[in-house]
Amino acid sequence: MLVKPVVIPKEKRSDFYQCKYDHFKNLTLWIVVIACLIEMVFFVSDCGSVNGLSTDTILSRFSIVVPLLIYIFVFKHVSSYKIMAPFSYVMIHACMLSVIWTSTYISNPTNLRESFLIMHIVFMVAGISAPKGLHCFFHLLMIGEIVLTLYLNNIGGIDTIISLDGAGLVGVCSFEFIFENAYAEQYNIQKKLEDLSLHDQLTGAFNRSKLSMLCMEETNELVFKNAGFILLDINEFKKINENFGHDVGDQIIQELYEIIKVCTRGDDVCIRMGGEQFLIIVPNQGLARTKEIGERIRSKVAKKTDFACTFKISVGVSVYKGGDYHVTINLADKALKFAKENDVNMVVAYEDM
Repeated sequence: MLVKPVVIPKEKRSDFYQCKYDHFKNLTLWIVVIACLIEMVFFVSDCGSVNGLSTDTILSRFSIVVPLLIYIFVFKHVSSYKIMAPFSYVMIHACMLSVIWTSTYISNPTNLRESFLIMHIVFMVAGISAPKGLHCFFHLLMIGEIVLTLYLNNIGGIDTIISLDGAGLVGVCSFEFIFENAYAEQYNIQKKLEDLSLHDQLTGAFNRSKLSMLCMEETNELVFKNAGFILLDINEFKKINENFGHDVGDQIIQELYEIIKVCTRGDDVCIRMGGEQFLIIVPNQGLARTKEIGERIRSKVAKKTDFACTFKISVGVSVYKGGDYHVTINLADKALKFAKENDVNMVVAYEDM
């Protein structure tokens, strides 16, 4: 094939199309606005064809104003591509219906063919922010509208016009496929780069960069007001590296992360803070539940016997109530140090100290 299809996994398609819409939504807005303005400007040619004010076509030409104002209002308040992409096509079809309505008052509608060509171009450009399947569906509807216009105005050569518009449909849909395929390549590259920048290469856990993504814009305050913080690390990890080698040390860190994943929920966030230390944030959980999760991790590590070498962990816990998250991390760190100083295999909550 000249163009190799880029596959977007099913679970990522919604995010892909939302990113595509977000990237091109302003262009789509201007295409819709310009298409509506062109439709209204055609009123000047209507007046020229009757050598005066074309009163018959005023309503049909300017009827597009109301849906355009509604579209602009919705555009400012709705960001979902699932709503705005179809709405954009509805607006283009509204322009097309305005053309059909106007054509019933025009004595010489042969210049409608030029309008059809313009609509093909408008559809092609407006489609770059929408899923290609949705585009092909709405563009096919336009062919039906063209046939309806020709029928209402008794314009000859319908077969020829339909064949030309059919070729236009194939060309435009092919363009949408190639364009979306090219954008999919960029999307996959961007997501890989984002994944590399947010994840620890050894374990796959998040790195410290994730913390800034959990905060309100330009602050150190998390987006949720209540969350348990679990800070844990491997005891005497330096000795493990000295006695067994760094490869075994890396394996131990990976095995610990696998246990953390088993003991946490899907919306919990695990961050490798550096070395052998992990921070687990459990949203909307109080102290008792947070301690329970920490104890579950500690217990599984203590009972597991098939590690590369035997090790234990210490766990410090604190609860975030708002404000700068660094404060809560420091409190959990104090609890962690207390656990290390008193028993290298225990869970300590700062609130209980």
